Amino acid sequence: MNSSRPNAIRTASIGWVIFTVIGEVIYLLLAPILAANGAIPVVASQRLADAYTIMYIFTIAAIPVFTLVVTFVGYAIYAFWNKGRPTEDGPAITGNARLQLTWILISIALAGFLYVVGFQGLAAIQASPQSNAIVVNVTGEQWLWNYSYPGYKNAGSTTLMLPINHQILFRIHSIDVQHSFWIPELGVKEDAVPGEINQATITPTRLGTYQVRCMELCGIYHAYMNTPVEVVSMSDFLSWVQAQPPVVAPPSAYVLPSLSAPVALVGVGKSS
Repeated sequence: MNSSRPNAIRTASIGWVIFTVIGEVIYLLLAPILAANGAIPVVASQRLADAYTIMYIFTIAAIPVFTLVVTFVGYAIYAFWNKGRPTEDGPAITGNARLQLTWILISIALAGFLYVVGFQGLAAIQASPQSNAIVVNVTGEQWLWNYSYPGYKNAGSTTLMLPINHQILFRIHSIDVQHSFWIPELGVKEDAVPGEINQATITPTRLGTYQVRCMELCGIYHAYMNTPVEVVSMSDFLSWVQAQPPVVAPPSAYVLPSLSAPVALVGVGKSS
């Protein structure tokens, strides 16, 4: 470091600590306010709650790294700025093995921690569905979502009705082009691919009305490919599903296999 500022690293380090504390406090105070004012979707499932927890941890861990880079770069620009052309060589730069080793170990520990936390969340997403999960066949087409309930005489509707606090197994496919089945409040986002069946499990935990949206550009009316989602009590769900007409035939020649038939299921939790 330039001999004109012998305490440059110490000064920058103090600034880094201060800015890190400020950044963490701002985030901890601001995140609940943004959530309460609709900056993020309402949490209506444990899957989404777990995803937000992981994102929360990742953000807290990322703030010190961000402030480290910004503080040291900003301080270097401020402290060692030279408007004229240099007239002499700068001081010799020597390595600091202890500092380098410390930074490498910190980086390994941080990356390892995030790796473990992230894969715990992935394992929860890819867990096998419960034996009593309600199966919903999801069919994407230009530009609408159709749903059928094979466990209830194949009742069908363009409204997705789900019982609260009961696991749902979605079996998702498309009859034309690729779509993406997305319910922000439930934390579900799975590709709907022609000729394939993706599946995802979810347990709704909050009553309410939400929206299924398509997150894959699928044609001129892609932006209008929305259908309602109703999370209701189990008694209301049973009354509703028993009143729905059965799906006589799928809207194309591609027939969704029965649960007992052998079918190549794309892994639970695969997202676009």
